[in-house]
Amino acid sequence: MFPLLLLGHIAVSIAAPQCDLDKIAIEGGEYHVIAGVNGGSKVEYSCPEGMYPHPGRSRQCLYNGQWMNEKEKAKCKAVQCPRPLMFENGEFQPRKARYSVGDVLHFECWGGFLMYGPANRTCQANGKWSGEVTRCGDNDGDCPNPGIPIGATKAGSIYEFGEKVSYECQTGLRLLGSRERRCMKSGRWSGAEPACRYWHSYDTPQEVATAFSASISETIESSNPDKVEETNTRKIQVRKDADMNIFIVIDSSKSVGPQNFHTAKEASAVFIEKMASFDFTPRYAVISYASYAKPIVRLSDDDSTDADAVIERIRKFSYREHEDKTGTNTRGALREVYSMLALDLITNHQKFLERKNVILLLTDGKHNMGGLPNLEIMKIRKLLNIQKDSNREDFLDVYVFALGVDINENAINDIASKKDPEKHVFKMESVDHMKEAFDIMLDEEEVLQMCGLSKDPSIGEEGVQEVYPWIARITITRPGSEEKCKGSIVSKSFILTAAHCFHLDDSPQAVNVRVGDKTLKVKNIHRHRKYNPAGKQDKKVEKSFDYDLALIELENKIEYSRKVRPVCLPCTTGTSWALKQRGKAVTCSDHEKTLYGSELVRSMFVAEETRDKFERMDVTIKRGDKRSACLEDTKKIDIYKDIPQITDLISDNFLCTGGTEPQVEPPTCRGDGGGPLLVQFRQRYIQVGVISWGTINSCIGPKRKPEPVPALSRDFHTDLFHMMDWLKEMLREDLEFLN
Repeated sequence: MFPLLLLGHIAVSIAAPQCDLDKIAIEGGEYHVIAGVNGGSKVEYSCPEGMYPHPGRSRQCLYNGQWMNEKEKAKCKAVQCPRPLMFENGEFQPRKARYSVGDVLHFECWGGFLMYGPANRTCQANGKWSGEVTRCGDNDGDCPNPGIPIGATKAGSIYEFGEKVSYECQTGLRLLGSRERRCMKSGRWSGAEPACRYWHSYDTPQEVATAFSASISETIESSNPDKVEETNTRKIQVRKDADMNIFIVIDSSKSVGPQNFHTAKEASAVFIEKMASFDFTPRYAVISYASYAKPIVRLSDDDSTDADAVIERIRKFSYREHEDKTGTNTRGALREVYSMLALDLITNHQKFLERKNVILLLTDGKHNMGGLPNLEIMKIRKLLNIQKDSNREDFLDVYVFALGVDINENAINDIASKKDPEKHVFKMESVDHMKEAFDIMLDEEEVLQMCGLSKDPSIGEEGVQEVYPWIARITITRPGSEEKCKGSIVSKSFILTAAHCFHLDDSPQAVNVRVGDKTLKVKNIHRHRKYNPAGKQDKKVEKSFDYDLALIELENKIEYSRKVRPVCLPCTTGTSWALKQRGKAVTCSDHEKTLYGSELVRSMFVAEETRDKFERMDVTIKRGDKRSACLEDTKKIDIYKDIPQITDLISDNFLCTGGTEPQVEPPTCRGDGGGPLLVQFRQRYIQVGVISWGTINSCIGPKRKPEPVPALSRDFHTDLFHMMDWLKEMLREDLEFLN
């Protein structure tokens, strides 16, 4: 189960006397006005990185025409991090009254005690110390030393079964996590590790993505069930065909505003698109609310498992559909979640208790009607039979993403789940950061075996290999020359490329393959057995590229990582999962129909005009009549006009791209050969072709010429659907092909 998206409430009222903008300027920062400058309106402050607005992030325009706390001048102050109050069984340096951004704390354990966590922690620009809580323990107890968060004191020093510890934060800090924890029979502490924060501190998108990493890997779950226990990051592990409900609840009240509401919808779409990329199909429920809840998608709807349909319905939903936006009824939204689960219990009683539920709550923690939201969470827990059976805690996770400038930390902390060693509360700076975190968090490093995954290049500054992790650079060294080609990672042992990249006398020792930042040695070069460049000279085809396909076999297996992943190949079970086509009846032709759905198929290849800087090139595959026109244009080019049958040059084994219709398309260049031609399906990439040859050279080396591409320019790619017999023969031990 997954999310509940709630956006925070900010008190807003109706027009009244105007407030003087000259009185609320901030020293060293900027402000912007929300809903004019009438009574009930607000200004929100922003400061440069490493600074925060004092005395707060916002001011309210009151009905008497004055700003709240008008006499206290706003200014940007330097961010500080909490100071340590207690540290057990060791020492820390330096001891200071205040710690500024860049300061480093050094920890050391006394003799006989082992250090857990980092020896050094740095004060960061977001007001938090880097790394995890540092602790010194001797393992003399049923539970390990739970540690003391920086800025907190701890009561209790006996770590035996049944004993408790409790925490208090220094004045001015707010506690997130569990205030009290108990040592359990399992040898773990109940609840969640606490943290003490200044009001102005926040989690960055990368921190959120690291702490809440929804890595979806059926391999890890089945082969290494203890993986989660070894790390302090939350792994939501989802098997193929896993039963999961995902709730998305979006606050549409007036306090949110149309821009934040729109961004929240787009963030929800990003979340669903990412989830749809993985090998399972959850059910979705989408709820919008202000004074009352309004379902957009119900669990019981026929299309609740169709990610595209759910996204479409979210995007069509208008901010204006809630006429009354004055209220924020968080409990009412949660009550709608409870009602959907209760109906599911009646209609699917047998499966109900097998389904996992995750509530993702996006809110500032404020509500002005409906009662306490955590009371509804208690009802949901009871419905899921969690209160009576502690072994069922994994069937409900409530994550709270705190958004907005004015956040009620106590409220969001009360609602969130508390599980050791996990983190369920995230305080973020903006809705935009939430969207960024959603994109990052669902691409965790351990999702390595799944084909066709990649980082979104629009999110953050990612290296080229994380955006295009299946690209391989191939270099063939010959006496006096060097040939460069591209290839694609199709398994841990093989790189797929073009046969024309190699001469018949090229030895494996002359070939180097670079993936990520590693150069790999080659064991063997396997050309397609039907590839014969001189085989059609009797038909006036001077050089034939038919069956232009090769596999490079590596000496050592590739180690997959975020920068090095396999691409999806058609007619494999991995691609069936990527295309959401599962079952014994799925065939290779089903993949072909899905990927080649029209005469013009959107596709792309990856160019490297500048070293180590990949660029996506969008092209269209011409099929049917469009492909016939492609062949006719090729016949008009001088070097091919004397070939009696153009199909001897361009057999059915080739895909055609390029030209200027329906739009001008970038040509392939020297060095692109052997690279993948890809079709994108949601967030997955399926390779349908291998770049082979082109009719007109519109490049200077690897760079495309600035002048217009000639109308007759065409590129041809080996169609992998026509190469399946050979690929199955060569890769049968590495990939699972469809029958």
